[in-house]
Amino acid sequence: MLDKLYTNKKKFITIMILSFVLGGSLFFINSTPTRSEKPTEMTPTIFVHGFKGGPASFNTMLDRFEDNKWGNKRMVVYVSPTGDVRVRGGIPHTMNPFIQVIFGNNRASVADQTNWMQSIMSRLKQDYAIDQVNLVGHSMGGLASTNFLLNNQENDYPEVNKLVTIGSPFLGIGQNDYFTMNSGEATVDLQIESNALTTMINSKENFDEDVQALSIAGIINEEAPIEERWDGLVTEQSAHGLNNIVPEENYYNETFIDANSTHSGLHEHTGVDQTVAEFLWSIH
Repeated sequence: MLDKLYTNKKKFITIMILSFVLGGSLFFINSTPTRSEKPTEMTPTIFVHGFKGGPASFNTMLDRFEDNKWGNKRMVVYVSPTGDVRVRGGIPHTMNPFIQVIFGNNRASVADQTNWMQSIMSRLKQDYAIDQVNLVGHSMGGLASTNFLLNNQENDYPEVNKLVTIGSPFLGIGQNDYFTMNSGEATVDLQIESNALTTMINSKENFDEDVQALSIAGIINEEAPIEERWDGLVTEQSAHGLNNIVPEENYYNETFIDANSTHSGLHEHTGVDQTVAEFLWSIH
């Protein structure tokens, strides 16, 4: 009787050990970045935050997208202030994957952020066999994404299918108080007629004519003169200034007019969610 109890106890312990080892192995496999098996069959969408932004800039939007069954956040790319790229997650080919970009220096210049976007895209191409992507940028993230497209001719990067900019100040920010309250190299580039913004417009011939682009603006003061209508920071005209870069036949725009269409409120706006989904994935 004692021998039988001992034998059963030994079997139980063995099963528990095997379960623990197997569970740990599965966890490791699921936590390890994965290379896409069929990269041509999927198009990850990369989300880039704006000036002083971070994880919170797109976290709740991506949560809503997941709740709507539009896709899943599968990767987060961290870029250190010195430009080192660290990737968490992987890209399976069986779903619509989202990639969130986080800049350690969220006050950097357009030039620095463009260099970092090049590093990110090169990494995605070489290490994860990603051949094509969409880009979504809020505020300065839209400028960095657009400037990447104006400077992506040299190396082997994934092709960009579609670009969405949300409240991005292509014509600059005209609110002087904003620049007295904020600091960083970005504050130079975000001013009206800055060298960075002027160079982007003057380089429009480098924009890939196959890329479709959508600019989204917000208005919280509908009764104001047209040139003064804004989201509380960026005017409608500045947000739609992307039309100075993108070929007319590939350019689209959308403006939201309500109290929730503030500069930071645009990436929390369910109307913006639906517009992005329709433009990128034809979800109605």
